[in-house]
Amino acid sequence: MPVYKKPQPGRFTPVHPVEKHFHDHDETWIIMGGKCKAFMVARDGGKEEFILEEGDIWMVEAGVEHGCEILTEECLIFPFPGTIPEGSHQPGHYYMEKEGYMPTLQVAKAPLDRYKGGN
Repeated sequence: MPVYKKPQPGRFTPVHPVEKHFHDHDETWIIMGGKCKAFMVARDGGKEEFILEEGDIWMVEAGVEHGCEILTEECLIFPFPGTIPEGSHQPGHYYMEKEGYMPTLQVAKAPLDRYKGGN
């Protein structure tokens, strides 16, 4: 389980925003400075836009296209991945137009007998 000590954010600007992309894993953004207009394209294709600013945290579900337009001189974003399922791309930006699929995560429930007998 990762621990981030003194996380170093990415620096994004109006000239270099976060382009529309997706991941095979969930991703969480911590906004450490500045302000942006974020967007996400839901699984049904509907697009939502909203403002993120310093102190905000945004969790993006695997397979949801997302990105942002920078509204201040720069926006400091520390993104970190959730669990990376077997068979996933390595963390990075991927594009549905190129990849041709939309990932969906599913839980597999493995039986256990660790707590049988009241222990």
